[in-house]
Amino acid sequence: MSAELPRMAGLDGLRAVAAVLVVLTHVGFLTGAMSFGVVGRLLGRGDLGVSIFFALSGFLLYAAMQREQDRTGRVSVGSYYARRAVRVLPAFWLGLAVVCLVVRPGVGAALANLGLTQIYFPDALLPGYTQTWSLATEVSFYLVLPFVFLALRRLGSSRPSIGSRAGRADAVAVLAATWVLGVACAAASGLVEIDGQALAGRWLPAHWSSFALGMLLAEIRSRSAGRAHRLVATLAAYPGTCLTLAFGAYLLATTTVAGPLTLDPIAGVQLAGKEVLGSLVTFGLMAPLLFGSPDAAYAQLLSSGPARYLGRISYGVFLWHLPVFEAIYAVTGIDYFTGGAIALLALGLPVAIGIAAASERFLERPLLAWVHERTRSAPAGVPPLQG
Repeated sequence: MSAELPRMAGLDGLRAVAAVLVVLTHVGFLTGAMSFGVVGRLLGRGDLGVSIFFALSGFLLYAAMQREQDRTGRVSVGSYYARRAVRVLPAFWLGLAVVCLVVRPGVGAALANLGLTQIYFPDALLPGYTQTWSLATEVSFYLVLPFVFLALRRLGSSRPSIGSRAGRADAVAVLAATWVLGVACAAASGLVEIDGQALAGRWLPAHWSSFALGMLLAEIRSRSAGRAHRLVATLAAYPGTCLTLAFGAYLLATTTVAGPLTLDPIAGVQLAGKEVLGSLVTFGLMAPLLFGSPDAAYAQLLSSGPARYLGRISYGVFLWHLPVFEAIYAVTGIDYFTGGAIALLALGLPVAIGIAAASERFLERPLLAWVHERTRSAPAGVPPLQG
């Protein structure tokens, strides 16, 4: 497995890219910058970073299950859930405690956020912590992933030769079909409203296509002799083409095809368009890292020390950047939507990065080491997956 690490290293850097996009879209919204010109529209569509996060989770967790089954012949679902809980909840709860001390939410909203079920209740997102809606969606994926994986393994073993190319081809086809189904669910999400709010636009089915893309790439990558692998690898050999595809899809997503440039939830056809374009952006960014040369300039950039480190602390940056930005507005008394995007970044981002670095060093990393030691999930030489 250690031979795969240099190529996989770029995924940490890609996680950093996703975190930066999420930060920028909140800066654009809070300062009103997204209302001005092309740069504003690019800032406003930084929420596609969420699609990248979802696809990375789909790829990494699915690939980890593949490795565990190949190594041991089974997947320990209990250990998997324990690792996911320790990875996500302590850091999230710490941020939630701080936010609750400031905003003083009602008991119902506080409990919904505590259990990461805030996306299922109207007006349950907390000021300064609204970005965690995507974490609730991701946790829903964590819960169902083992059952999806085991069903696909059974599909493969139903073929004459267990684990054969034919069996894996079935898994590729099924995952591709679920991507299409996810887009359909996104389109149908507009039909479900609770108290007049399109909450279904934040539920797992509406974002399944992003997770399915990550799982699909893991499945394709695991069979180097497959036709799908050869096709993707051929495209990934030209990272410039892949990045052009990603940027073109990103530009198209700044139009009304992907919905308005606000932080309000969207649903229906516009969400479906956003999911399709988000998948194209993500594919263009991920494929060269997974199937291309690790010596390419793009892969080298995302595999660099600073990019990988920012990727490793990206969960903390995701959790803390918005509370820090809101605190700056509260302390300075500056009005929202009055500009100052560069100043907000210059003041707030170093603070958020500092808190994230401390969280990773003193909370997340020790707990991850503790749970991995007890579940013994990672083979020697393979670091714990960052979800």
